Order: sequence, then structure tokens, then C-alpha cells
Amino acid sequence: MMIKLTKVSLVLFCLAIWFCSLTAQENKADFYIAPNGNDLNPGTIEQPFATFERAQIAVQETLKSAKHKDIIVLVRGGVYNLEKPLIFKPEDSGTENISVIYSAYPDEKPILSGGRQLTGWLKQKNNLWTTNLPEVKSGQWWFRQLFVDGQRLARGRYPNKGLLTIKSVSDDVKKITFEERISLKNPDSQTSEVVVIQNWSISRALILSSDENSINTKTAPGWVGHQWTTAQSGKQAFLEHALEFVDQPGEWYLERNSGTLYYQAEIDENPNDREFIAPVLEQLLRVEGTLKNPVRNLCFRGLEFGYASWQLPEIGYSGIQACFYGTKYEKEPTFAVPLAIQLTYSAQCGFESCKIAHVDASGLGLGAGCKNNKIVGCEFYDIGANGIMVGWRAKEERPPHRWFRDDWENPQDAPVENEISNCLVHKCGAQNWGAVGIFDAFSKRTRIAHNLVTDLPYSGISIGFRWDTDPTSQIGCVVEFNHIHNVMKNLADGGGIYTLGFQPGTILRGNLIHNVHRSSFAHGGAHNNGVFLDQGSKGFLLEDNVIYNTSEEPIRFNQCEESWHVWINNSFGIKPDEAEFPTDTAKKAGLQHP
Repeated sequence: MMIKLTKVSLVLFCLAIWFCSLTAQENKADFYIAPNGNDLNPGTIEQPFATFERAQIAVQETLKSAKHKDIIVLVRGGVYNLEKPLIFKPEDSGTENISVIYSAYPDEKPILSGGRQLTGWLKQKNNLWTTNLPEVKSGQWWFRQLFVDGQRLARGRYPNKGLLTIKSVSDDVKKITFEERISLKNPDSQTSEVVVIQNWSISRALILSSDENSINTKTAPGWVGHQWTTAQSGKQAFLEHALEFVDQPGEWYLERNSGTLYYQAEIDENPNDREFIAPVLEQLLRVEGTLKNPVRNLCFRGLEFGYASWQLPEIGYSGIQACFYGTKYEKEPTFAVPLAIQLTYSAQCGFESCKIAHVDASGLGLGAGCKNNKIVGCEFYDIGANGIMVGWRAKEERPPHRWFRDDWENPQDAPVENEISNCLVHKCGAQNWGAVGIFDAFSKRTRIAHNLVTDLPYSGISIGFRWDTDPTSQIGCVVEFNHIHNVMKNLADGGGIYTLGFQPGTILRGNLIHNVHRSSFAHGGAHNNGVFLDQGSKGFLLEDNVIYNTSEEPIRFNQCEESWHVWINNSFGIKPDEAEFPTDTAKKAGLQHP
């Protein structure tokens, strides 16, 4: 039997049966929420609440007298436009014996949106349409992404096809001269950007001025001092977000001073007949406990989350790796892009059969103090940066090579025994190409299993984030029975699975990895591989993995050695239909290759 990972696996099927049996009987819910509800209602099915905040208050009151019964809130289908992020704290959580569950009503689709629908389009000449947004003009709102009927639209770009090639850069990396003439007469110094393609990341900077073949930028487009992440001769780039670039159907431009949004329509297309949504909120949901009082036994099931914003930072965006960014190599602080859904100090919490989409930065993350949480059967797609993250330091004040030298300031902050399983992770890195599908670093015993990870500009799954063999909190990660393919589409120096650092007890088992590309965008001689064991990678067991159709070697070692790992029954370079998997261990995935 061959491994086959599809969008709907056997486990998802079992989850669906269990989910329906749990919620099929209406009288099992304690409270109900509906878009047409009212927070003055009692929260019954006949008279539901209108908001999650009101349901939280009701749950808190119920918890005071509850003993052993789980508390279930059923959420009716429809769109819930969030005015601010939902925040769940210890008082909103369950107990050792009681779970608090926010679940979709059976066969209905509740959508929690951080966006706003745009209407009032007026036709101009040449199929160009406009609508006015007073909040943008007054400085109260700004967005960098726009969606129509659930599809991400492209900001006006030059060139429309192909890329510009950098001829030279100034010493401060703020003037870039291209080999080609550029068409940019009127850059908006507040919003027009240059995007420079580095080897395994990209950089974004605002354009202050331009002439026939060069631009001057507000910040240096690159992590200056590291050649592979800094703009330099021979690298490629494109320009983005100027009105003169809006010349292809689907392109758009937002003018800050007037608040006018421009959209280039197809012939005979009327934007008023379509659903345009622009994001407003940066975050949609936060679960925030404390070290001594974590949020526990809180579960979200069958909910959809969408439309979260991300603004270009004041220092620009100079990608380092996996959507961390900074300014100067080994000299300045480094940062991580925000998460639409963020958990800290949470225990036994979960997201099951949820969907996260149309996010400008990263999707969902488990941070400090997260223990025994589960992300199961969820779908992550159309994500601007990383899909899922376990373990990160959002603001690191020490030099970049010492990001995590001392691990977490409190050892108890390291995420422990969290699980990501049976998820579909695809189309991440929509804005920042250096993104990965699933990221795990400085955590203990994370399990990443039975996921389908595909259609990514960079690596599929990335574990570890230290470039030497010094011990850290990163131990015992298990990456097993994942199907990873169609990755490394835009960048280089990565793989289906990418690793860094000393990680004793880590297991890579039964993974199926194929179609790892070599992009023409890549600068230099970097390779893309099935599994890339990068600097310091040490202490792994690699067992029953099947890797084929990679642009370079199935396995790559960089500043680490084959002898630092244990190898059992792996199959490299052979398609699954030519030979069965080596042992029954790989067959435990229970699925067949498509």
C-alpha cells in the first residue's frame, strides 16, 4: 500500500463523524451565537447572543457553578465582523474537568472576519473603477492587500512579467540602479515599494524617488551585512503599488492622500456585482494566560477566520528567514511578523476543523508557555507569511546570531508537547516569499504529523532556528507521515523539510517529499533539497522517508555531517509507484499516493 495524502483524509472523516455526533442535538449546547442575535437575549437557540464577547460573559457565570459538564457554545452560520480581536483569558477557560467549546452549528459555516466590505464603485475611463474611503484619507485606515470573492488581488506592479535586474547599489544600500529603464514617474513615498528577491527571503522598502533607471529608498532593502539577504548587483526585483502600474485586470492602487481606491476591471466587469473585502484588524484572536494561571481546555471547532492586516514596518521589511526580519546583521534587534491567531500560556487548548485564510502576515502561533495544545484537521491557505508557528520570540534585543542563545528567559516558557496534525497547509508566503508552511523552534516534543503541505514559495516544514550545535530547548520534535510537495517555487536554499541546530531526540519518519523546485529567481549557487540539514543539525533519526523528484540531491548537509544522525530504511530518488515503501512503519499513514 502506498501513502496517499489528500485534502480529506481518513482522520478528517472520523473527526467529522465525531464532530457531528457531538453537536447534532441542539439541546446539548449551553449558549448560541448568531449574526442576527442580540446581546440582550438569553443566548438560547430561539434568542441567541450576537457576539462572542457576550457569550464569554455567560460562560464565565456558568463556570462558577459548573462541576463536570463541558460548556458548549454553538455558533450559527454567517459573517461576524470583528471590531477588535477576540481575547480569551484564564477566566474564559475551562478547568481540569471541564472544557469550554466554541463550535460551528452543525452544517453551518460561521466566519469571523477582520475585514470590511467595499462598495460604491464608479466607472472611469478604460475600465478603471474607483471608490472613495474617507477613513483612509483621514489616516484612520490603511491596507496593503485587497480581496475579491475570496481571491487575493495584485497591487499594481512593474514589470507585469519578468523582473528587473540590479546593476549596482550605493554603500548605504538605499540607492538601487537597474540594468533596465523603469517606468515610475510619480512614486508615492508613503506607499510605493521595491521588492528585492534575496536567496531565501525577500526585502521590501518604500521608494522615495526615482529616475530613468534607479530608485532611492527610505530604508535599505536587505539585512545589511549578510550578502545573501542584502540587495546587490545581479539580484532581481520588481516595483509595486503606483497608480501608473495599474494596467492589468485585477490590479489596484490605494491613494493615501485622497482615500481613492483604483481597480482595473475586466471588460464588461462591474465591481459592484462582486464582493471586495479589505482587512482592518491585524489580529483576529488571542488566547492569553499567564505562567501561573494558563488558559486551559478551551477549544474552537469548525470556525473560519479570515482577513487580517499587516502594515509595512517603519524599518521596512528585510527578511532574514522564515519571516523574521531586521536591519543590520549582528547589530540590530530582530523581529517576527505578527500572527492572526496567537496563543500564549495555554494548556490543553485546541483548534479543530477550523479554517484560516486571507491573512496578510502569519496564520496561527503557539508561543510562550503553550503546552499540550492541538491544531487538528484545520486548513491554512492564502497566508501572507508562515502558516503555523510553534515557538518564537517576537522582539529579540540581542544580536541576531544570539537570538535564542539563552533560550527562553524562563525555561518554563518553552512550548511543550504541542501537536499539529491532519492539517492542509498551502499557498502560504503570499506576501513574503521566505515563509514556511509549518515552523517549529525552541520547543519540546512538538508532533507534526499527517499534514499535507504544498504550494509554497520556500520550505515546507522548518524545525530548529540556531546555526550551531549549542544545546537549546529544542528537543524531541517528531515530524512524521507528512506529504510535502510543490515547494521551493520562488526561492532557494531550502527544502521539503529544513532543519537547523542541535535537536536531540528529533525524528523525521515516514514523510513523502517530492516536487521540490529550483526557481529561476534564486541568486547564486544555493540548492533545494528534499531534506536540507543546515548548520549544526544534529541528533536526528531519519526513518522510512520517501524523497524523489527534487531539483538537487534528496538530502543535503551544510556544516553538519551524515554521521551525526541515524538512518533507517529511507528511499531516495525512487518514485512510489516503482517500489513499495521500505517498511510497514511508513504505511501507518493509512493513505495512498495520488
